[in-house]
Amino acid sequence: MEPELVCMDSSGRANGMGVFGGGGLLFTVSLGLVRRLLAPRSEVRSDLQQLFPCELVVGMNGRLWVKSSSVQQTLVIANLLQSCDTMTDQQRRQLFKRVAQGAL
Repeated sequence: MEPELVCMDSSGRANGMGVFGGGGLLFTVSLGLVRRLLAPRSEVRSDLQQLFPCELVVGMNGRLWVKSSSVQQTLVIANLLQSCDTMTDQQRRQLFKRVAQGAL
């Protein structure tokens, strides 16, 4: 079985990263969203971190692993990220604003 998500540095070594914490949720998104999340000043990532503090691991193969303080919050984050996949920046901001206001 091939790994879906591996934590390594640029030289191909674990260097303390290796296996990340237990639990969490692994799911797939488009490579376009992966690029948006990995951008140095990713608005998606920073807006999400303001809403829900969480651990987020982004794989270049389109795999995302997310873990938050509760299972419910982890599922909400996963659903938000999957929704962002097909949204414009303006639509995403409106969605995140509604979530912050507790409308969803």
